[in-house]
Amino acid sequence: MKHAWRKYLGATAPRYTSYPSALHFDESVTAQDYAKKISEIGLYEPISLYVHIPFCRQLCWYCGCNMRVENFYARAQSYVDALIEEIKMIGRLLNGRAQPTNVHFGGGTPNYLLCHDLDEILTSVEREIGLTDSADLAIELDPRLLRDADIDQLAALGFSRFSLGIQDFDPDVQSAINRMQSFELIEACVAAVRASGIEDLSFDILYGLPKQSVASFRDTLEKALSLGPDRISVFGYAHLPKALPRQRMIDPETLPGDDLRGELAALADRMLIEAGFCRIGFDHYAKAGNSLAKAAREGRLKRNFQGFTDDASTSLIGLGASAISFVDGLYAQNDKAIDGYMRRIKDGELPVVRGLQWTKREALIADTIGNLLCTMRADVGKVLRVASPHDAVRMCSNLEKLETDGLIRWQGDVISIAEGAHSMARIVAAAIDPYAQPNSEFARAV
Repeated sequence: MKHAWRKYLGATAPRYTSYPSALHFDESVTAQDYAKKISEIGLYEPISLYVHIPFCRQLCWYCGCNMRVENFYARAQSYVDALIEEIKMIGRLLNGRAQPTNVHFGGGTPNYLLCHDLDEILTSVEREIGLTDSADLAIELDPRLLRDADIDQLAALGFSRFSLGIQDFDPDVQSAINRMQSFELIEACVAAVRASGIEDLSFDILYGLPKQSVASFRDTLEKALSLGPDRISVFGYAHLPKALPRQRMIDPETLPGDDLRGELAALADRMLIEAGFCRIGFDHYAKAGNSLAKAAREGRLKRNFQGFTDDASTSLIGLGASAISFVDGLYAQNDKAIDGYMRRIKDGELPVVRGLQWTKREALIADTIGNLLCTMRADVGKVLRVASPHDAVRMCSNLEKLETDGLIRWQGDVISIAEGAHSMARIVAAAIDPYAQPNSEFARAV
């Protein structure tokens, strides 16, 4: 990594899975606004569904997800009942329109639920909204809870992509984040997954965890590669103990510094590329024959709440506590509290409590940032032209600094991220994001 880039390693920037980030959502968006948008979805319009399962068997100290450790399965069954009621509400609003092309179960730990209950949810989607055999079904899995019988049942239910939470194979690192899982356990899970016929297997790996070193992380990557996954996501751990009390269990003195974080990210990139993976955006990797790599080559890559995706749908309907939907420029987020979510469902209400409606400017900026993160280049001219003079000057100053440091090339209205700087793409995106500018004059006006 170039020396001039190291000063950016400690900088923070939104993940841009939405634009603007959920931090800017407010109560101006109501359940009625969301219901109206759903009722206007086209007859044959492709849509995606995200189903949030917030339960886990054990608390992982690094986790930033909306989750709850649940020791009584009856409570999870009540949550499943609420999910099914929400699906019915959405089905009535759609009234036979739209076609789900992707269904993603995330968490939390989706396989905290028994396969029977996952089947009930999918059956409800099929009955109330419509679900064909051509739809892609994906699920995030905790390998510690997986049994061979579960894997076979999940495959039989139609799930075609499994994502295993690996994080790190080093026992000292695992102990420091309270997530113990042996390589042998993962190896056995992968063998069972392949035996079930699953051909799209993804791993999640984290760098920046406590007690990680270059040697230990290299060993983790070598072990992960030996298992032959089709996709690997390499995320940087964000230590936010004020916002996430569980992270206070991690000793900050054991966390890698910025320079080491940069070395770990660069090591992962080098090893994965050498192993034949294609770089996807700034933190995903996929084998050349994988659908995600094909989408990147063909210019169809998108970024949404699932990260980088080949999903062609423009509307995403989120189901469950804290789930976020996006329909025709409207973000709508469900109640984050599980009890609050279930109470609203019991009262016959859509559980939306906050959100944001795009202005024309926000739609333009979202498109520009999306292009930048997916292709590492973007035309920033339109963004600069809709910004206030004050913000435009600040954005240009930001871009000039990045260009001076060799992080980007700026030719005409087009900026492109330098080779080897992809992991800092969010920093570049923040340079043209009015919300990310201190003392911005950006007003949410059409």
